[in-house]
Amino acid sequence: MDTEKKKLDFDFQSWIKEQHNDEYQIVEDNESLIRLVTDYGEASIRFTVIEQSTIVEFSIVSKKDDSVKFYLHFELNDENHAKQLFDEMVETLVGLKNEKTLQVLLSCSSGLTTSMFAENLNSVAGMLGLDYHFDAVSYLSIYEEVEKYDVVLIAPQIGYMLNRLKESLTDKLVLQIPTTVFASYDAPGALRFLQNELEEYYTNKTQEAQKHHTHCIEYENRILSIVISNNKAQTRIYYRLSDHCEIIDHNMIIKPSLNVYDLYDIIDTVLLKHQYVDMIGIATPGIVKDDQQLRNSPDEKILDIKNEFEKKYGIKVLVCNNANAAVVGFSLEHPEYQNIIFHSQPFGFGVGGQGIISHGQIVTGKNGVAGEVRYFIHRMQFSDECAKLAWTQEGVLELVTKSLLPSICIMGPEAIAVYSPMTNDMNEVRNKLLSFIPEDYMPELYSIKEVSPYMLDGLTKLCVNDLKKN
Repeated sequence: MDTEKKKLDFDFQSWIKEQHNDEYQIVEDNESLIRLVTDYGEASIRFTVIEQSTIVEFSIVSKKDDSVKFYLHFELNDENHAKQLFDEMVETLVGLKNEKTLQVLLSCSSGLTTSMFAENLNSVAGMLGLDYHFDAVSYLSIYEEVEKYDVVLIAPQIGYMLNRLKESLTDKLVLQIPTTVFASYDAPGALRFLQNELEEYYTNKTQEAQKHHTHCIEYENRILSIVISNNKAQTRIYYRLSDHCEIIDHNMIIKPSLNVYDLYDIIDTVLLKHQYVDMIGIATPGIVKDDQQLRNSPDEKILDIKNEFEKKYGIKVLVCNNANAAVVGFSLEHPEYQNIIFHSQPFGFGVGGQGIISHGQIVTGKNGVAGEVRYFIHRMQFSDECAKLAWTQEGVLELVTKSLLPSICIMGPEAIAVYSPMTNDMNEVRNKLLSFIPEDYMPELYSIKEVSPYMLDGLTKLCVNDLKKN
């Protein structure tokens, strides 16, 4: 068996070195690291031997902004699976070729003056050999257009929007063009300003410490918590291994799509590194009925992951909706409340979701339907279609408040936590709700900047409860 394992390790590395492609250069730094190098990004393939097994890590970093575009790890025990993941990584790496240009969105009140400035900037950037591209839109269209841009530059006349845009677009660099630069259409000055701000932005970004958790709870087990979070661009899977309230391993997987094998790879790697786990918790979007929910790309079949995983690993598994995990995590930080709503309205989504705690107990409802806003939201009276409202601040405010109204009236929560990148000002939400609900019944409102720590905390707590109960 050991001989077969070593042969598999050697064959896979040799196979990688044979995958010559005009799109990248293969560089072997040492026996543990192979890199695929391009002008627009770099993929790293790292091999780590643990006992008689090997963990392989795939990662891709964009040279445009030093951001991680792809990351996963797996135990090398299936050559076909390893080759499939390699192909997926290469596809992502080559895809960066179309994203290598720094895309900058300019905006003013009408888009007219910035359109002329954008043409000037494109011309000067070309003469200077800078791989930048500039477009311009009216401020009314910023949110709808911003997804494909890296930087947002706003004109001085809409400078009042700067802070709100920074709060809403946390993964973008948002800047106000200096008044003297914009007034004189000083393209070289604007490019120097942009380059300086980019350098500082990327430096600060790499120095930011990741927030691991919000609240520690007492327990005597080793629990692996896995949270699945989807957005329009990619799937992110956060995981954390906790032992007696101490985090002993954590990471985030970044992939274009989700497959059940991504979860297998996380669990396999954790078990290889840490020998044992008492319980596995998995938080996933959508309705969780009898611990069955997971849509497996590309066939979109719903899997009974509780039974599948327990059969495969012999470890107790708990599955829950990720909004339910989030509300439990928030309740750990705020034990003073017994009735709580956690509303999630991701960027660009016309429909959110809710986790609910009533009288200190999480509410899942019949077959897990509690908190599924999608079943009533389209029946409510809105100023426009939900999909269109999702791209303006006023529209998202309307979506959030009208999603909360039925829940508030039915359960009367003491507190509401809102994760909505485009609606960070809880005073606005409060004032909008006050037009429907008397102040005596108004819950406390909390703005949530990053939702994954609450989901991880809440999921761990649910696993602890389940272990105690059984």
